[in-house]
Amino acid sequence: MTPLEPAPADGREVDDAVHSASRLGVVRRLGLLDAAPEESFDRLTRMATRLTGAPVSLAVLVDDDRQFFVSQVGLPESAALARETPLSHSFCRHVVARSSPMLVPDAREDPRVRDNLAIRDLDVIAYAGVPLVCDGETVGSFCLIDNAAHEWTPDEIEVLHDLAGMAMTEMSLRLAVAEERLHTREQEALRAVATLVAGEAPPGAVFSAAAEHVANVFSAVVSRVVRLEPDEETRLVGAWTRDTVMVEGVGDLVELDERSAVGGVLRGRRAVGMRRPEPEGPEGEPGALRSGMAAPITVDGRFWGAISVGWDTDVPVDDRELDRLARFADLVSLAVTGAQAREQLAQLAFTDHLTGLYNQRAFSDRLEEEVRRCRRYGRPLSLVVFDLDHFKLVNDTHGHEAGNRVLAEFASRLVAMRRGSDVVARVGGEEFAWMLPETSGKSSLIAAERARALIADTPFLGIGRLTTSIGICSLEDASDAQELYRHADLALYWAKAAGRNTVVRYSPELIALQPGRDSADRLESAKTLAAIRALAGAVDAKDPSTQRHSERVAQLAGELAGVAGWDPSRIVLLHSAALVHDVGKIGVPDTILLKPGKLTDAEYEMVKSHAALGAEIVADLLSREQVQWIRHHHERHDGRGYPDGVSGADFSEGARLLAVADAWDAMTVARPYGSPRPIAEAVEEMKRGTGGQFAPDAVAALLVLVERGALGRGSGGD
Repeated sequence: MTPLEPAPADGREVDDAVHSASRLGVVRRLGLLDAAPEESFDRLTRMATRLTGAPVSLAVLVDDDRQFFVSQVGLPESAALARETPLSHSFCRHVVARSSPMLVPDAREDPRVRDNLAIRDLDVIAYAGVPLVCDGETVGSFCLIDNAAHEWTPDEIEVLHDLAGMAMTEMSLRLAVAEERLHTREQEALRAVATLVAGEAPPGAVFSAAAEHVANVFSAVVSRVVRLEPDEETRLVGAWTRDTVMVEGVGDLVELDERSAVGGVLRGRRAVGMRRPEPEGPEGEPGALRSGMAAPITVDGRFWGAISVGWDTDVPVDDRELDRLARFADLVSLAVTGAQAREQLAQLAFTDHLTGLYNQRAFSDRLEEEVRRCRRYGRPLSLVVFDLDHFKLVNDTHGHEAGNRVLAEFASRLVAMRRGSDVVARVGGEEFAWMLPETSGKSSLIAAERARALIADTPFLGIGRLTTSIGICSLEDASDAQELYRHADLALYWAKAAGRNTVVRYSPELIALQPGRDSADRLESAKTLAAIRALAGAVDAKDPSTQRHSERVAQLAGELAGVAGWDPSRIVLLHSAALVHDVGKIGVPDTILLKPGKLTDAEYEMVKSHAALGAEIVADLLSREQVQWIRHHHERHDGRGYPDGVSGADFSEGARLLAVADAWDAMTVARPYGSPRPIAEAVEEMKRGTGGQFAPDAVAALLVLVERGALGRGSGGD
């Protein structure tokens, strides 16, 4: 154990951490357990073995009774094929227990693991593992294994941390998509039941619909609504079952096991979850449930009954699931309350429960009505759509309760800005819409910019400063309500692609930039942009002396492309590539990267490898052309650059512009090996390098920016 590691966890502490319901809930929601291997994770484990020389690298999820290998390199054939081992063979469970790195130079001498069966069965002698954290829970470990005693070096551990960060980014994206789908499914189910109640449907129909919809939301095999009778008997008043799991009929009195979830609600009058090692009922027979949860139904402050779901497998239940179930219990309560609640239910069917704003369905109806009115009378109308930037990071860092407070505060700020005729709605997880009647595109742009500044300039309590990306479309640029929304959404996409915290107004040119883009394309684009940001962050953290170097180079490369006459879509592509042009430096040891003196020949060759390695890292994220720009950003006009020594037509224009932007930032910002040059001196150096190191057309574009006064130190004064 190294001096920096925390004290080892005892067996009870390890078991408690591993079997935490909230942690297991995140593990299951990721959807990676028992899934086929994926290249996005396999690429990281291959990179770990190549960069460190360790014979084995693993990305591991720790379940309640096993560890599952999401990706592996170098395991014995039997373990590689099984892709899992019992926890008796798991070193990673100790990483989960402490949520901190664990270094084991020799497992045979380490009291924490010397009795672990992996030493005997898998030849695990040395181990280095760092936590994989998703949604605030430690779900597993990214680790290296050696079959001989090994003292892990700081460079090896740093590589492990960097690659674990990329794995966590991929996991967070997956979880965000899964959560959004579940949220949509829940909202649709709540709306269906609320609509029934608002339409004065008979209580029995509401109970049955609630049972069916809640079972669908939670993928349960059975759902029940039970009522507590005056004599303390319980009666089944609504139910849904898959196949023949249940034997009771609706209307029957039911005998409840006190150990069941509903039994727990009857005892404690609060929502509870249940997990048991043995099923509730004989295995394979009706009622054979392994887990479940239930929430109380209260009417006028009195306990009325409960709504429950059950599974025939072991499903961990955390507070988030209990809160979801409680919302259905509230609907049943309103159904029982009767006519006095119907106005409230009608509102519930069209209101977002977190913010009190219109939901997407209600907003779509209002937008259709307003578009028809404006078309009839020839009046202006604008639509503004918002997306909170990096909101998933808020949830991951501070938890979902803090994220919900941010969403509520964001909604309050928008409401404070709206006029009496405006409509503000929450139309997605972190997406909002603002309809502005009697407002032109130009006026809506001013209003949207005020909103952007209000969000960015005022910190959120307990979180800090956040930003929002905004897209705008006016009715003059759309034929109907659907096209108005689609065009505003496209403008929002370009606002995010341009770097976020910005406002983009729709114009017909944007359609030409990305024809036929559907929701799947948008999801993939968002995933790629998020991955690019994560990679850029890893590079910035690697070399403190070049903080924001990638951002400055990306900004300058985009400006150079604009001078060169590139269209906006290709400028965005170059900007995205420039953000990660140095990502290959994660494979260069800090002792070389930050060396203040002259590099040896061997050290210089290692530095030169970063261009090719960076291209390999982003090969699955960016287009072939973007990958080539990254690979060639250290090439020269005279063919004496690296890694390929290209020149002429093979030295593409994007790579030429990127090379000039990179060199300019290196000259005008302080580095470990030198002081920044004055602007005039840097300009002369660029001129001297024209035709040799630098392409004449790229330098000419730079000089145009210099003449405009658009350049300072670090590509414009950063």
